Amino acid sequence: MALRSSNPAISVIRNQAGAFNFGGEEAGATISGTTTKSILLVALTMLVGLASMNYTLQSIMYGNGVSNLLCYGSLIGAVVVAFITIFNPKASPITAPLYAVLEGCALGSLSAVYEIKFPGITTTAVLSTFVVVLSMLFLWKYKIIVPTQKFKAIITGAITGIFVLYIINMLVSLFGGHFLPSSGPVSIIISLVVCTVAAFSLILDFDNIQQGVEAGLPKEFEYYNAFSLLVTICWLYIEILKLLSKRE
Repeated sequence: MALRSSNPAISVIRNQAGAFNFGGEEAGATISGTTTKSILLVALTMLVGLASMNYTLQSIMYGNGVSNLLCYGSLIGAVVVAFITIFNPKASPITAPLYAVLEGCALGSLSAVYEIKFPGITTTAVLSTFVVVLSMLFLWKYKIIVPTQKFKAIITGAITGIFVLYIINMLVSLFGGHFLPSSGPVSIIISLVVCTVAAFSLILDFDNIQQGVEAGLPKEFEYYNAFSLLVTICWLYIEILKLLSKRE
């Protein structure tokens, strides 16, 4: 049973699945348990994100200059916690909720900046993200889209290409340039492609989580599975937010 995903968190499941087949069914991860914990983590991210967005909006209005610190500080913290979770999945019952809190702080602060420029964009982005996630779940569950090896290879390659492009764009921006266009038809097309890849990544995540559960992952991996989904969902939200801002 080959487990493969563009999500680095999911790749850990490939290495761990089947290594903890002990203790009976009650000691193993389940789809229902993963679903419950996924809902909890998403809800935690949204609640913290809402508080962070309101705090950032007030900070910008009063000009106290703390919004950048909240955004970048929590973002760096989220990346650190994500790596800790990936390298130590058994810690996920603690690190996954912590990641949700930090990611919520970062996304809330980022959303506030977009909300000021484009009123109402945050609500549209959140609703759009939920629609995409539920649509991908439906397409996967009823096998309308089957994650074949070719499909997995294409999505994984696309993820790698996007990552490289973003790194190049970030490096170029440090010198005052722009590798990727920030507006115009080409920019919208790029954002559409990235959003599509992020959406299809969810198909791989759903499939790999199911295979990991069937292979005998331990109970604590329910939090890890939920964490891996949250990583992709947050990425999808950011890309949808960016896409919507380019339509204004």
